[in-house]
Amino acid sequence: MESLADRLKSLGVQIGTSNLLKPAVQDTEYPIQDVVDGYFDETPLGQTFVFEKMYPADYRQGEIELTQSPDLSVISAWAKLDPEVHLEWKKMVFLDTETSGLAGGSGSFAFLIGLGFIMPEGFRLIQLFMRDPAEEGALLATLGRFLVGYDTVVTFNGKTFDIPLLNNRHVLNKQSSPFSTFNHIDMLPMARRIWRNRLPSRALKDLEVDILHLTRSEDEVPGWMIPDMYFDFLRTRDARPMAGIFYHNGMDILSLAALTASTGELLASPLQAENVAALDLIAIAKLYEDIKQPQVALQLYERSLQYGLPEDFYIQTLQRYAILYRRQGNWPEALRLWTQLAELNNFEGAVDAAKCCEHQLRDIKQAIAWTEKAGLILDKMQCSVTLRKLMKKDLATRHARLIKLAEKL
Repeated sequence: MESLADRLKSLGVQIGTSNLLKPAVQDTEYPIQDVVDGYFDETPLGQTFVFEKMYPADYRQGEIELTQSPDLSVISAWAKLDPEVHLEWKKMVFLDTETSGLAGGSGSFAFLIGLGFIMPEGFRLIQLFMRDPAEEGALLATLGRFLVGYDTVVTFNGKTFDIPLLNNRHVLNKQSSPFSTFNHIDMLPMARRIWRNRLPSRALKDLEVDILHLTRSEDEVPGWMIPDMYFDFLRTRDARPMAGIFYHNGMDILSLAALTASTGELLASPLQAENVAALDLIAIAKLYEDIKQPQVALQLYERSLQYGLPEDFYIQTLQRYAILYRRQGNWPEALRLWTQLAELNNFEGAVDAAKCCEHQLRDIKQAIAWTEKAGLILDKMQCSVTLRKLMKKDLATRHARLIKLAEKL
C-alpha cells in the first residue's frame, strides 16, 4: 500500500522543513485567500493562513448561548482534575483538527486546526490552515501564539486523537507542545456516558440534532471525505472545496462549546433540568456515584423511577439504587427495593432480600420466605442446566440452614 509520504511526494509536495525557512506556495486561480476571507500570519518558520470570526455575545448554537458561563464543577470532578483547579469558562479553548487521515502515527498530520475562545464581546472562532505540509512548523508556531493565557483545552475525542497527534507533530518539528501544562476535558466519553441508554449515536453531528436541536446547512462536508479533499487540493491547488471543510470544522468548534455548556449545566442541576429523559437520569446517577456523591445519585435514581423506565432499565435501576443503600447500611430501604425486584420475578432481588433478612434484620421467617420465592423464580428462569444446578444447590443449602435456625428460636 502506498504510504502517506509516497503519496505526498507523488503530488510534488516537499517532505520535512529542515531546508525550508519560508516555504513558498504558488498561488493558482483559486488560492485559499480568495476562497476564505483570512490573512497570513508571519512566523520565523513561514506563513500560516488564519481565518477569524467573532460571533456576538447573544449568539446561540442551537438552543445554547455560548458566552453564558456554565457550572463546570461536575465535569471537573468527572475528569479527575485536581480538586483545587477551578475551571474558568473564559480560560478554556475548544479545539478540533482536520487531518490527513485517522490512522495515526508519524505519517498523519493536521492541516486545519480550529480554535474557539470565550471573549467579552462574544465567541471567537479561529482556524489555522496549512497550504502545504512544508508549512507545518509555521502552523504549530501560530497555534502556540493563540494558546497563550489559556489553561484548559476541550475536545471531542481529543485524548485519543487530536492532542496526541499535535504533541507528536510538535516533537517531529522540534517544538515544545503547549498542551503539556493544559487541563484537558474530552467530551466524547462524557457524551457516551450520559446518552448511551437513549441515543444510538453519540457522534458530535448527531448530538447537535438530538441535544442542541441544530441541523447543519448544505455547506456541510462529511468527515470521511475530508482527507481526500485535502490531497486533491495539494494536487490541484484549487482551494474552492476547502470552504466546505472550514464550515465543517467551524461547526464542530461551535457545537463543542455549546455541548460543553449544556452538559455542564445539566450535570450541575440534573433534578432542576427541564425535559430531561429518565434514561439520561440513570446514567447521570451512575456518574454521581463515580464522583463520590451518593446522595445525589439516590435522588436521581428515585426520580428516574418516578418518570417511568423500560422494564430492563427499571430493574437495573432498582439494583443500583439498592446497592447504594446497602453501602450506606440502610437495610430497610435496601430491602424495600429488593422486595420490588423479587416481585418482578428477579432472582437476584429475592436472594438479596433473603440475605438481608437473615444477616442484618434477623428475621428468619422472612428469610425463609424469600429463599423459597427465589426457588420459584429459578424454576421459570432460562439458564444453562449447569448454572441452574449450582443455584438450586446454593438455595437448598441456604434453606436448610434457615430451617435449623428457625427451629432454635
